[in-house]
Amino acid sequence: MKLTFAGAAQTVTGSQTLFEHQGFAGLVDCGLYQGPKPLRLLNWNKPEFYERVRAILLTHAHIDHSGLLPRWSSWGYKGPVYCTKPTAELLQIMLRDAAHLQEEDAKYANRSKYSHHDPALPLYTVEDAEAILRRVVPVELDHWHELSSELKFRFLRAGHILGSAVVQLSVKTENGERLVTFSGDLGGGRSELLKDPELVLDSDALVLESTYGNRKIDSVGREDRLAEIVRKVHARQGSLIIPAFALGRTQDLLLSLFRLWRDKKIPDLPVYLDSPMATKVTEIYARHRREFWPNEQADEIIQALNSGWFKVIESPDDSMFLCVSLEPKIVISASGMLQGGRVLHHLKQALPRKENAVLFVGFQGAQTKGRLLLEGLLSLRIHHQEIPVEAEILYLDGFSAHADQNDLLDWLRQFHRKPRQIILNHGEIESMKIFAQLIEKEFGLQPKLPLLNEEVLIEGT
Repeated sequence: MKLTFAGAAQTVTGSQTLFEHQGFAGLVDCGLYQGPKPLRLLNWNKPEFYERVRAILLTHAHIDHSGLLPRWSSWGYKGPVYCTKPTAELLQIMLRDAAHLQEEDAKYANRSKYSHHDPALPLYTVEDAEAILRRVVPVELDHWHELSSELKFRFLRAGHILGSAVVQLSVKTENGERLVTFSGDLGGGRSELLKDPELVLDSDALVLESTYGNRKIDSVGREDRLAEIVRKVHARQGSLIIPAFALGRTQDLLLSLFRLWRDKKIPDLPVYLDSPMATKVTEIYARHRREFWPNEQADEIIQALNSGWFKVIESPDDSMFLCVSLEPKIVISASGMLQGGRVLHHLKQALPRKENAVLFVGFQGAQTKGRLLLEGLLSLRIHHQEIPVEAEILYLDGFSAHADQNDLLDWLRQFHRKPRQIILNHGEIESMKIFAQLIEKEFGLQPKLPLLNEEVLIEGT
């Protein structure tokens, strides 16, 4: 088997790995590049292997793993897109929204004439999203499914977000079957919402994410630390703006804030969810009780995710009124790395005021607006305006949905038969190098760190 790393190679976005064996070609993930412009421009490139791909296996619904699917549809892809059932539901929201944003961005570029292209075109359209959604095939976890006479696949629970999965390929060779595993994005086993990642006990080769390969996440006392921040900002009559990914992080935050509100550990101030996508995603989460921790904890989760104690903002007009309101409040809004969305409008109003605070609760990719704020940027360009940064910029560890360095190593230690080949992707190069050294020291394997579009042969296949 040959793998080609067509995305997420020494970066944390644009996940896409081509696998080829005995005339069959497929993709694991089909992610959109986000972040700096040189990366975003890669989304427009039609890969030379496009016509060979006969199936796409999706690890989860985050846009950096699924958001290029409508682009493939625009090129004419007619094959299946396999994923878990919750992922299939989430894609209905995520891909339609992504396509709508692409169309809106193109319209804005044409009105404002800031684009070098005339006319500016969307990367893909809502029609493209609808076409690819018709290709989605939901499958059960832990069941093998045939791709060809020489290839099968199955999904195992990854614990990262609702529906996330590890992908295993069973490859038939002259010397018997070989297993190739793709971790996708792994959860760290710290989620208060979702069950832990399933252990993988056997694999000949492993493609492993390394987002936090150089970091350890301190989740102990994260709710108490969140409460302290809320009380501090409220004491100076400010607003707390929390940029959060609509899928995964928002639901974790709602659970924690619900507990703090219920137990009177924070003031009784309004909590607003200003993200139509996050609202829809939260409704899907609430329908998948069996993915949560059991019994009383699941009851608490369902209660936290059902609106009543927090306020949902639906219309753009209501969102703009909320932006200019000076009442002390908590606002959760997307996107998590400030790549777009309503949160930017909140920041335009909140950043110039010293009593306010912006709280980041997740990874901020290199050169994103979120990373720049955390690094101390004194003004931030939003919608082609320079916005002074007077508000307090905060970061709270412990809410990441990713496995950290220790979690990844612990997951590797559980293998009954260790992989003979480990390939790292989905990580910035500094993180990957540190993590690779730890793997080599403990397991005696030197991981491969492939470059973009580099080909890697799987031994024994």
